[in-house]
Amino acid sequence: MKQLALAVIIPAHNEAERVAAVLETVLKTPGIDEVILVDDGSTDNTAEVARRFERVRVERLEKNRGKGGAMLHGVGICGNVDALLFLDADLIGLKPEHVSSLIAPVVNGEADMSLGKFTGGRGATDLAQSIMPYITGQRAIRRSLFESIPDLDNVGFGIEIAITLHVKAAGRPVRTVLLSGVTHPMKEEKMGMLRGAAARMKMYSEMGSFVMRYFLSGKAKDARRCADLAEISGDAEPLPASRRH
Repeated sequence: MKQLALAVIIPAHNEAERVAAVLETVLKTPGIDEVILVDDGSTDNTAEVARRFERVRVERLEKNRGKGGAMLHGVGICGNVDALLFLDADLIGLKPEHVSSLIAPVVNGEADMSLGKFTGGRGATDLAQSIMPYITGQRAIRRSLFESIPDLDNVGFGIEIAITLHVKAAGRPVRTVLLSGVTHPMKEEKMGMLRGAAARMKMYSEMGSFVMRYFLSGKAKDARRCADLAEISGDAEPLPASRRH
């Protein structure tokens, strides 16, 4: 089977200190057709750091739109690719072999989505992903399947769990890939204990709110139909203008 063309999309907010290491790793990984860094209204020089890499397309959003908005913007501007890889901009310990392992199930046609799970990095992040593995920011997915997910621009911090719930409800094959030695800073480390804890509570609140709305709305029942229609329509159509944020 011919491998699918793939774009890497990295949403970033105030990650000037860490984003270069992630980009260096991605650019060393074979099989990637496009790399997009979406600077989500950073107040530091995240965009300037990313622009040092000639093969990286840098999109600067003047206003912070949240992770979901940055992800959707990246998908909306990427080229004629069949698969997407989303990575966080603050990863520590990421190596090309991690990226290759994460994209392999999707680009080789073995799965429609793969989820990266931290292991052996730090106890705190390993535990968090063991408790809530579906909220990982490291995932590859077929583009058409991603674009079949409704209302992603309204889910806030629930973007990752929204993607996972849709794909699971659609009955599509998913693979979990262990990312040995990979971790990232906790919110409390980046923002300070009080602000970080408040941000974490907001994130969990928005996730919980989305899960309740998702099942009450009946969208889970429509997930398979949406995914089937996306497969029929093909994998490389651009995101509609109404979904670009």
